[in-house]
Amino acid sequence: MQPRSGRELRAALLNVSESVRRTVRVPKRLPLGWGEADYLGWRDPSAPQRGYIIIEESGRLKGIMLTHARLSARPSRAVMCALCRIPRRFEQVVLFTGTSEGADRSLSSRGSYLCADLDCNVRVNALRPSSPLEPSPEELVAQRRAELRERSHAFVAEVLARASITARR
Repeated sequence: MQPRSGRELRAALLNVSESVRRTVRVPKRLPLGWGEADYLGWRDPSAPQRGYIIIEESGRLKGIMLTHARLSARPSRAVMCALCRIPRRFEQVVLFTGTSEGADRSLSSRGSYLCADLDCNVRVNALRPSSPLEPSPEELVAQRRAELRERSHAFVAEVLARASITARR
């Protein structure tokens, strides 16, 4: 991703109203550099139930606001994030749903289990082979980053597609 301003990041959120968009707090700095981020994801410190994912597609930003669903998980289970596909402890992966503002939420929602901090980029870039039969660390990270980029783009596109279908009804 290319470096972007807070105003550009807020404007990229396509499934929220203008009044909600103004309340979004953008991160002051990224855990990784802009060039290493395949998408930008963060939780809003002033509204902990909110999360945001922004992707860059052909130089244009597209983003969605997500809501953290409060479901209780069984403490003994490991859960896999749908974006980075890394198994984590039950409290580190939560159900997020993306909906369209003002639409029938039952028809325009898309949920998925994602890393609670929405920062799969850090974990994917830190992956190292666990056996000598796996590719080199550089190849493994490049492959995982490509997969993360593909899955994050697909998730954002699906939330936005559901929102536009419901809006047309």
